[in-house]
Amino acid sequence: MPQNPLPARLNGSWVTLLTLVLVVVILYTGKQVLLPMALGVVLAFVLTPLVRQFDRMHLPRFAGVALTMVLALSAVGGMGYVVYDQFAQLSSEISQYTTSMRRKVSQLRMGNDAAIQQFTRTLDRVADQFYDDPDQRNAQPVRVVPPKLPPTQRLRESFGGIFEPVASAFIVIVLVAFLLGQREDLRDRFIRLIGAGSVTMTTRLMNEAAYRVSQFLVWQTLINLTFGVLVGLGLYWIGVPYAALWGGITALLRFVPYVGTVLSALMPASLAFATFPGWSETVETLSLYLVLDLITAYFVEPVVFGYRTGVSSFALLISALFWIWVWGPVGLLLATPLTVCVAVLGRHVRSLRFLAIIFADEPALQPHVRFYQRLLARDEDEASVLVNRKLHEQGAIAVVDDVLIPAVTLVMNHREQHEISEDDAEFVLDVIAETLHQMPSVDGLMPQTNIIGLTVRAPADDLILEMLRIAYGRGRIALMAPEMTAEESLRAAIRQAPAMICIAAAASTRGSELRNYCRRIRSESPDTRIVVMRPQLQQDEAPRSIERFREAGADSLVVGAKEAVLTIDRLLAAKAEPANSEPVDKLPQLSAHA
Repeated sequence: MPQNPLPARLNGSWVTLLTLVLVVVILYTGKQVLLPMALGVVLAFVLTPLVRQFDRMHLPRFAGVALTMVLALSAVGGMGYVVYDQFAQLSSEISQYTTSMRRKVSQLRMGNDAAIQQFTRTLDRVADQFYDDPDQRNAQPVRVVPPKLPPTQRLRESFGGIFEPVASAFIVIVLVAFLLGQREDLRDRFIRLIGAGSVTMTTRLMNEAAYRVSQFLVWQTLINLTFGVLVGLGLYWIGVPYAALWGGITALLRFVPYVGTVLSALMPASLAFATFPGWSETVETLSLYLVLDLITAYFVEPVVFGYRTGVSSFALLISALFWIWVWGPVGLLLATPLTVCVAVLGRHVRSLRFLAIIFADEPALQPHVRFYQRLLARDEDEASVLVNRKLHEQGAIAVVDDVLIPAVTLVMNHREQHEISEDDAEFVLDVIAETLHQMPSVDGLMPQTNIIGLTVRAPADDLILEMLRIAYGRGRIALMAPEMTAEESLRAAIRQAPAMICIAAAASTRGSELRNYCRRIRSESPDTRIVVMRPQLQQDEAPRSIERFREAGADSLVVGAKEAVLTIDRLLAAKAEPANSEPVDKLPQLSAHA
């Protein structure tokens, strides 16, 4: 008795779920250790291109790493000093801006007799009456005086808040320097840890992760710095105080996906609202951020990145929420590079393939699967939109090869396995037939050819033949009368002795009938070329099928419309030169729809 795979599948799902829960618990509880490590790895990705540049200049590795760290720390320190200086000045004047903002807001309020204010005051009175407690009217406020702490404990609490971030920063700096200096040794040790048998998979994984993360972080850093400089210059031109401070904060917050630019625009816009008497400066400030963000998001980043992160936008949003929950604000800055690494891991590790499906920017379903699924759901409109988009972008042959032929194959396979009803199969095939009827063929000004199309009149054979006629031209492949039987069509085609006969077969079976057709055509019309189109031919069956159809007299065996068009043209050209005729072709594109 065959064992039911459902319990094993459920057990595997539970193991995967428990593993994910354990990983999340480790990430959350090990924040103090894992966060500096993750930050150090990400910063090492950013600085690795600079170290490699120094390596190309034949500098010693120690000197290259030291020079890189000095340049990075100098840049961060210089920017931090400017931002801190302006922030200190803003702190000393914040009360003045707060008073100005309150005054401006009060000017926008309605009069004392306005309906909204009257309604609000009424609600306040009702709430006070509802919560009024007579016993508490004469109650005196109680002042809680905290106990006086010993000097040693106060010193410990004062330095504790400073020591932890300073120690973490020092650990990150040392870790970055170590990763930059020993990256080859660490790479080799990681490969040895995974195992020599997985060296190919590990190498591809590390190379792709390093390339995607490094490229993204380097270019994102340059774009954010440029964005911050432009914001600072724009705010300085508008007249908003502390323009350099807002430019630096903007450059930093743009590392936060989606909401970084919005958050960075709030403070300078509020300051412009409080500083200037009118509204024009506030509108100009918001417009500056909006215009720069639109240009950067829709023109600069697509050109620079070329969508090379390999992560979908929805995955970035979900990962941002996850990492800010696990590691706080710093986790939000690390969300994108960490998600890129997770997506790359899912692409190369079979057991983690679900991560690539969730996070990667690849389409969730292939076009033919999506088309077939929409038809099963009786959604003809979305299926039609998919076909029309594919037709507009890539042409009729691509629609036939990438959507319609694989969809017919799915219908037939699922019907044979009783996964869909007869009604569902008929509906899908009818819609495909209607789609084919509405599709244009490539007739144009092509010369007429003496080609006849035949089928064994099995289910969906006529659809495959019609797809071939669309790809090659309806006017170039003639059909026999529909009221004729398969035997009558074969006899009539042989009597006409055409230049070529194309036999289409949708099913993976009926191979003996197809070979019998080829034998009869070859014996009664030796000069006729024979092309057999079988979309369901499997890769492992190809060598045996090629040999058997060659013995039966066929000239070519193809699986796709594009391959069929090229083969027909080549065989017709070779017919004029019999010396160049060749036996059954190999299948260069067999795996496309297998």
